[in-house]
Amino acid sequence: MEALELTTFNIWIVIKIFALAALALYIIFAVVITRQVKVMTATLTLGFESVVRFLSVIHLLFAILVFITALMVL
Repeated sequence: MEALELTTFNIWIVIKIFALAALALYIIFAVVITRQVKVMTATLTLGFESVVRFLSVIHLLFAILVFITALMVL
């Protein structure tokens, strides 16, 4: 009976791994956005660079917070 329990396949573990991988990719995306905003604000002078930079950093921090929350919940 124990051998049967060892060979069972739990699909929820696979779904959790894929969800965490997707969130990790989203963090990478947020880092790229933050980097692009840094380059853009260094290149262009529009008058609201600090607001755009602040929003990109908040976006990155929110993505990291969501990933950490998912690690704890999943």
